[in-house]
Amino acid sequence: MRHSTRRTLAAAAAAAAGLGLLGSTAAAATPTPDGPAAAATWNSTGATWNDPNDTGGVSVYERASKLSTGEDILGQFIAYGEKISVFDRHDNDRKAIVKLWVGGSGPAVFYGNGDGTERVINESYGEGQAVYLQVCTSDSANAVCSDRTHRGRS
Repeated sequence: MRHSTRRTLAAAAAAAAGLGLLGSTAAAATPTPDGPAAAATWNSTGATWNDPNDTGGVSVYERASKLSTGEDILGQFIAYGEKISVFDRHDNDRKAIVKLWVGGSGPAVFYGNGDGTERVINESYGEGQAVYLQVCTSDSANAVCSDRTHRGRS
C-alpha cells in the first residue's frame, strides 16, 4: 500500500509541475508595454457631439490615457467630411490604430504614423449611418484599446 501511495504522490507532483502549479517550476510572464499588466494603468474616455457643419451628423472620439505618464492615444471621426484622425502620443515604437465601424460593416483599420504623430484620413460614407470607433496602442494581441462606447453618425 505504501508503494502505491508514493507512486500516486509522485505522479501528482509531476502533474502539478507540468501545469506550472509549483512555484519553482512556473515561468514568470514578462509584461509587455502594451500587455495586460499595463492595461490596468490606462483610462478610457470619449464623447459625441452634433456636428454644426453636418446636419444630422454626430462626431465622436475615443481616447485611452496612461495617467502615470500623460501619454495617450486618440481616435476621432468628424462627421463633416468624414475625417478619421489617429493621434499617437504613446511611446511604444508601434503605430496606434483606429478601428471604425460604419453602418453594418467593419471594422476598417486605420494606422497612425507612429509615436508622437497625428494622421488625418479623408473617407466617404453614406449619410445617416451609425458610427463606432475604437483606438488601440497597436495592432498586437497585447494592445490596450478604448472601450468603444460612444456612437456617432455619418
